[in-house]
Amino acid sequence: MDIDIEQCRENNKIKEIISKSGLPVKYIKLLLRLSDGIYINAVNYNVRITDDGVSIILISSKPENITGRFTTGALTNIFYRVRELEKEHEEIETECHVRDNLLEIRIKFR
Repeated sequence: MDIDIEQCRENNKIKEIISKSGLPVKYIKLLLRLSDGIYINAVNYNVRITDDGVSIILISSKPENITGRFTTGALTNIFYRVRELEKEHEEIETECHVRDNLLEIRIKFR
């Protein structure tokens, strides 16, 4: 998986990627709220926009910054936000995958 680690530490760059993604405004607003939630929970992450949705790659919890190591509280809060996002919007489907010590949250828009 190709990841720009420096970009992952800068929430403003990630928010810029989301804002310029070409997704409908409704989804941009939802993703910006989710990215703020991830940032507030002190997790390094990156975002990739794909044809069928968005891929959010969680890398590590701060301050250790060790790839694949997360605090339980941070992950719990992030998963709660993702669950609420899916629950409030029927057209959104999510799934999680673990690969190469990274946690990928895929968000698909139907």
